[in-house]
Amino acid sequence: SRLPMIKTDGVHLVADTLDELHAFARRIHLRREWFQDHPKHPHYDLTTLRAARRAVLAGAIYTTSRECSRVSAATRQGKLEL
Repeated sequence: SRLPMIKTDGVHLVADTLDELHAFARRIHLRREWFQDHPKHPHYDLTTLRAARRAVLAGAIYTTSRECSRVSAATRQGKLEL
């Protein structure tokens, strides 16, 4: 079984699938209505330093904003290459 790949740049939370993104968001107590269903970049905003820390402590990989955008766009298109 493959482990979910959750990433953050400290501001956005993205994942390689929307199901994994929503499940992770629930685990760190982000509300579903906070999901940004952006046409190209689906993500959750991490609006506080506390939320960003919770994401990293729960297993999100800290990365660049560019990488978050790439993962988010690939997720929307259904063709992420890890």
